[in-house]
Amino acid sequence: MKVEEYGKSNSKTIVMLHGANFVHTFGRQYSLSAKYHIVVPHIMGFGDNADRVFQTDKCIRELADYIKSLSKKVSLIGFSLGAQLAFRLVSEYEDLFNSAIIVSPWLIKENSELTKADELNKKQLKQLQNKFMCRLIGTINGLPPKACKDFVLQMQKVKGETIHNIVYNGITFDSVPKFADVSIPVKAIAGGKEQNDVLNSVKKMAEINKNCTFEIWDKAAHNIPPIFAKQFNELICSVV
Repeated sequence: MKVEEYGKSNSKTIVMLHGANFVHTFGRQYSLSAKYHIVVPHIMGFGDNADRVFQTDKCIRELADYIKSLSKKVSLIGFSLGAQLAFRLVSEYEDLFNSAIIVSPWLIKENSELTKADELNKKQLKQLQNKFMCRLIGTINGLPPKACKDFVLQMQKVKGETIHNIVYNGITFDSVPKFADVSIPVKAIAGGKEQNDVLNSVKKMAEINKNCTFEIWDKAAHNIPPIFAKQFNELICSVV
């Protein structure tokens, strides 16, 4: 597993699970490495792991094994795809974590919405595999030149099967019932402009688990880590 690290390993460790395609989802959080040890695994199927096809169960096991290898409890942050993985990880491997922040998870899924998401993601993949468009999107998202170059190269290797599998990843409230019993503090967040299934997901997380609280950031869409970085970084420091 490819992993990027920022900050000193003897500081409090935060494992950050990125969204689909964008390994540097949390690029505007890396400045927190002055205070924390930040670990960013490249999720199976993306980044320097793009030559592999994403498989949910295998990905969860690999992430859990890697976090165990750190030999200390960590805080966990996930966005979008990473949020869904984080939801399952804290539910099934709670003893590895001190706290979790789960941003924009999609845990309530209708078949019609899965089909729409699959079609949309495949169109986005085609766009991102156009090198010019990929470079432009990377620049717009604030990637520095080296990271932007890597992003373009990595996206050429992402497979259509991976894009399909991340949509049909099987992570829902029904498939992960243990979340109701998680005892570590969990903060669930979504943007007010996100789809209702995401908004209802964070609300339900707090409904079924007394140790989970939720926030809806009214002005945000599916963009909290990069666009609302100042507010988000302050939240991280208050939770971790």
